[in-house]
Amino acid sequence: MKVLTKIPDVRGLLDPARAQGKSIGVMGKYRVAQCYTGAVGAEIVRRLADHPLLELVGVLVHHPEKVGKDSGELVGAAPNGVLTTGKLEDIVALKPDAVVWSGLLNDLDAYVKLLEAGINVYTGIGCYYLPQSPEEPRLTAAALKGGASITAGGNIPGLIADALPLFLTGYTGRIRQFRMWQRNDMSSGPSAAQIQSLGVGYYPGEWEYAEAMNTGFTWTIGQSARMVADGLGIAWEDVRLERFEQALAPEDYVLPASGLEVREGMVAGVRWTFVARADGGQDFYRLVNEQSTRLDHGDDWRKTYDEPAWRVEIDGDPPIVCTFGWPEGTPPGKACHELNAARAMNIVPRLIEARPGGVSVLDFPAATASDGLFAPD
Repeated sequence: MKVLTKIPDVRGLLDPARAQGKSIGVMGKYRVAQCYTGAVGAEIVRRLADHPLLELVGVLVHHPEKVGKDSGELVGAAPNGVLTTGKLEDIVALKPDAVVWSGLLNDLDAYVKLLEAGINVYTGIGCYYLPQSPEEPRLTAAALKGGASITAGGNIPGLIADALPLFLTGYTGRIRQFRMWQRNDMSSGPSAAQIQSLGVGYYPGEWEYAEAMNTGFTWTIGQSARMVADGLGIAWEDVRLERFEQALAPEDYVLPASGLEVREGMVAGVRWTFVARADGGQDFYRLVNEQSTRLDHGDDWRKTYDEPAWRVEIDGDPPIVCTFGWPEGTPPGKACHELNAARAMNIVPRLIEARPGGVSVLDFPAATASDGLFAPD
């Protein structure tokens, strides 16, 4: 049973001009559409069923067999009366206040169509920080035309790559370097397609998108590094992929949550190391992104689930170490998807009231949980 102690109301907190006369739905809530129902999108649909501030009004799906279904039943929850559609035009016609984009592709054409229609966009892929990005002029023009905003987030880029390091800088100074690690366990992740999108489950050299993934990942981490640099008021220079590593499966096995079969010799874990420079060539930012499906990939890979999934070190005065993870016994894959779903929902109210254009955590107050207080299980 839920005990709601408050309904956060950020209307007018950020941009009073946008807040004046804003309608937030017949239930007194912001109207939200969810695009796609993978692990994160499905969690958002489930959580919106009783959200005090957000009302689900539309759901976009990819597969034809999912079209026309009750979206609550589709994600294993109670019926909610919101039928799915396979057409983005149907979502636009609903005129929601915001869309949460949980697709696997950074679809600029879709973002432009939504923004021009006056629909705010939160995406979990791409558009993490637009200044100096090649897509900025197009997206900014669309956002200004529709009077809407776009932002992005997640666990990486997002939490470990920019939001958490920036927050921690408020407690130190004379910073010389940031060092961040993500050690993500994929074995309990429910989506085989998402795991394979990182190159896992292929033999070395077999995955045709490997180069594109490395290039795209380097670019998005560069957006996070530029955000951190701008937050500190220092000149960002560039980002590079310093190292890319693969751990191979020692035997055949199946990931139980997703059903993905990994055969001996296939890629079972991947790890990227990124370095960004600023202020005259100084390596001020180093980030390691490790994605594993086992605990025996190698001596310097994650060995136990007791090790935190995320770690930030700031070489400053004072030096800071911050770790972030799950309590013992928490399925890490499920928890990571829940983290991304919660982040999207908590940012949406801030996003709706933010200035038009591309925005980031540098532009609005830190998001807090937006669904009140629940009674203990």
